[in-house]
Amino acid sequence: MRIEYEGTSALVQAERSCFTYEERRIPKQLGSPISGVSTYFMGDYIVHPYGYNNDLPELIRDVVKNNYLAPGLLTKKTQLVWGVGPKLYVERIEKGKVIKDWQEDNEIQDWLDAFDFEDYLLKCCVDYHHIEGLFTEIIQARSGRIGKPKIARLEHVQPNYARLATHKNSFSKKADSVILTDFNFSNYQKAFDYKIYSLFDYREPFKHKRSVFYSNQYSFCTEYYTVPDLYGSLEWLRRSTAVPLIFKALSDNSLNVKYHVVSPAEYWDKKAEELMKAASQKGIPYSDKLLVEYRENMLAQISNVLTGDDAVGRFWHTVKSFTTEGASVLEHEWEIKPIDQNIKNFVESQIKISERADYAVAGGMNVHGALGNISGKGTSDSGSEQLYALKNYMLTGIDIPEMIITKAINHAIRANWPSKKLKLGFHHNVVEKESDINPSDRLKNNV
Repeated sequence: MRIEYEGTSALVQAERSCFTYEERRIPKQLGSPISGVSTYFMGDYIVHPYGYNNDLPELIRDVVKNNYLAPGLLTKKTQLVWGVGPKLYVERIEKGKVIKDWQEDNEIQDWLDAFDFEDYLLKCCVDYHHIEGLFTEIIQARSGRIGKPKIARLEHVQPNYARLATHKNSFSKKADSVILTDFNFSNYQKAFDYKIYSLFDYREPFKHKRSVFYSNQYSFCTEYYTVPDLYGSLEWLRRSTAVPLIFKALSDNSLNVKYHVVSPAEYWDKKAEELMKAASQKGIPYSDKLLVEYRENMLAQISNVLTGDDAVGRFWHTVKSFTTEGASVLEHEWEIKPIDQNIKNFVESQIKISERADYAVAGGMNVHGALGNISGKGTSDSGSEQLYALKNYMLTGIDIPEMIITKAINHAIRANWPSKKLKLGFHHNVVEKESDINPSDRLKNNV
């Protein structure tokens, strides 16, 4: 038996059978799991989980990286916000319009260059476009002990290692701290190996030698983390990711895929807990390899059940389980779906699913199809349509992301140089129609 994995999906090929396999996580209600109502303790702190299983950043990372469309769209959004790069500016109002007066300041620029601010901001852009939130560690200069306090540098913090927390004696539910650790807890020691930092307070920027700032876009009726727009598109992302895998099975050795097997992710979550407990009882460290081996054995059993004529009398037994969330009842069950062997109709239906998924993903990411090179005709959109989509995005799609991405660094500039009114933002060249540009300077003459 040969198994080719594509994320949590797989193509299983045996001597007399071939089927696709997919692990499906039933979408949860967004309110309580992401807003942090379900909590747990680490030391004296209440940790607010990021997602239903405290793994939303990793969940989005894994779904996105296995998709053929999403990474490019997110990179495009980062490029659109970045423009020609971060520059210092002063805002002024002229004839009722807000103007950014781009300027140079050697003192601030030397400070920015000292901690490679462009690399920091680029990572912040990537985080924002995946989960619409980002963590920054703010570090004071040691010279502040004997002279004027100053923020020395900013460091990017990976969101999968950071969680908002509240001290257990706090009278408020608001987060007052950030805990940094490996929240996958690959071994038991990780549960005790963590660092706690106070949240950065821009009103008292020099209160803590080290602090962490969480900058995010507020989500309606959520207390702690942002529910990213991408979250609602995860199922469409999985659909579009599965289609190429199915086509691969059809083309490899002219194999016909007869079944599509779907398993509930909750089954594997519980199995991982069982394997982790068993490893602990045996005194051996738990490794994800144990779950992979168990999964392959399970797929081998399914393949054996689905194999040809000698499978008469065999059956696959599963148990349906339920989870109650408020007024909703969620079902978790295995599914084995026969695939119609009318290849022409099957291929056409998969293509339609893929096309619909592409538009749904682009819509969920707020990227016009013309900017993402998504066209139902299979051709590029016209130049005028792309130009209109670009101008519309530049007018409406970059100001809020820029504010959130640069918030920490602008707080630091204001704290270090309170008399200066400079901010850091992303500079963009004005986009013009080709007909408005001198012939010698047009794009077609400079490619």
